[in-house]
Amino acid sequence: MGKTTNSSAKNKAAVKSRPILKKMIMLLGWVMCAAMFAIGMMFIRILTGTGMFPKQIITIVTVILVLLTAIFALLQKWPVPGGITKVLAILLSVIMVIGGGYIATTGDALNKMSGVTTQIDHMGVYVLTDSEIDTINDLTGSTYGIIAEHDRENTDKVIEMIKSETGADVLTAEYAETADLITGLYNQEVSAIILKSSFLPIVENVEGYQDVEDRIRQIWAKDIETKVDSDNPDNQPGDNSGDDGYLKGNDNVFTLYISGIDVDGSPTVNRNSDVNILMTVNTRTRQILMINTPRDYYVPLSISNGVKDKLTHAGCYGIQVSVDTLKMLYGVEIDDYVKVNFTGFVNIIDQLGGVDVYSDFDFVSTHGGDHFTVGYNHVNGQQALGFARERYAFPTGDRQRGKNQMAVIQAMIKKMTTTDALKNYNNILDAVSDSIATSMSYDEITDLIRMQLKDMKGWDIVTYSVDGTNDTQPCYSLSSPNYVMPPIQETVDQAKAYLAQIYSDQIVTIAQ
Repeated sequence: MGKTTNSSAKNKAAVKSRPILKKMIMLLGWVMCAAMFAIGMMFIRILTGTGMFPKQIITIVTVILVLLTAIFALLQKWPVPGGITKVLAILLSVIMVIGGGYIATTGDALNKMSGVTTQIDHMGVYVLTDSEIDTINDLTGSTYGIIAEHDRENTDKVIEMIKSETGADVLTAEYAETADLITGLYNQEVSAIILKSSFLPIVENVEGYQDVEDRIRQIWAKDIETKVDSDNPDNQPGDNSGDDGYLKGNDNVFTLYISGIDVDGSPTVNRNSDVNILMTVNTRTRQILMINTPRDYYVPLSISNGVKDKLTHAGCYGIQVSVDTLKMLYGVEIDDYVKVNFTGFVNIIDQLGGVDVYSDFDFVSTHGGDHFTVGYNHVNGQQALGFARERYAFPTGDRQRGKNQMAVIQAMIKKMTTTDALKNYNNILDAVSDSIATSMSYDEITDLIRMQLKDMKGWDIVTYSVDGTNDTQPCYSLSSPNYVMPPIQETVDQAKAYLAQIYSDQIVTIAQ
């Protein structure tokens, strides 16, 4: 009898507790719905804050969030639907947290690489490798060799810095150009030289100076940061190349200059520009025209008063000199630049797990000794860099190197659009932002992203390379004769014609 009474009491208690448990489960579901809604609002705030997403997408996401929250909350009244929606609420919350993190990281990376208005010149004091001089204090009373005109502003800044650090006057001897300056050091006419590091690769291509970096060593260095000033009169074209007749961009068409340097460190460092590509984008016709100009193209620089030089040397004087030089060559206004450090791409490619790059030739790279076969080759970062650097293995030299550099870029873009890129997304973004600097503002970049997300239309990309002949001539930066590529004017005129077509909203068809 006692057992029956106890059992009955337990059953009554269980029955009584069921509504309470049901209410607690329903309340938990409502809390989860509220949490999902709060996370969703933060997600929408991130979407809005980055500026990358069209209003239509944000509106749709907001409406879906509100509807799902209302439906999920309503379904908590029933056990089975309530259980399913609780799981869905958790999954959607996790997806929005992860997605929001990716989007915020992307925005931070774009912000880091965009709107760059400064450039860096690496200046150094060099002595002979076997010299007993170790610091600039050891040079008190000695003579420094300097270049008389080229980059004189930075040289004068260095002289003042040395005076300040040593407390002594700086004696100088002037030389006409880099080769003469280094010869003066070799002959011990001076005890040290003041030189921008980017000038060393210029002189290394001259007979007798290939081993310059083995024969001299740096004992002092400073990075001098200056503003990229497109209004600087020293960086403007000469009297024979005014703005009249220049193709100018509008709301639908704009031109970017892509400069590729090959150096460790920040992409803002002034250095020889090994890659020189004009990329003109027409958002109305959805066509992109890419014009490649060989690094050794023999043209007047914007600062050389008509004296010709290799196009690559323009980068040593600053990104704006390269921009204005190409502006003079093609008669087109260049709206912004994108500067890419190819050495930094090693890390990007490694984070991607390697890329598949197409080779037109079977060759062994002199940079790393890797063997590449005709067709697709899977390469890691160092192998890709060796592939992009090589020119001596090809009958067309720099022409093929330019094609190979474009092949590496295309392989990277292809890999970055796969799901494999999500595995190391944050690391990849960090590597990209460390390797690229652009004058485009954050808003200009996000405007393009919004436009693409709005209609998701494809792009027709066409490429063209101007050509030249082979010659040996003195240059503005180096009077000693060295290899140059005088332009074949017909190819330059053809490039101008293609530019005129894309600026007038015509579809460009590249002649084969």
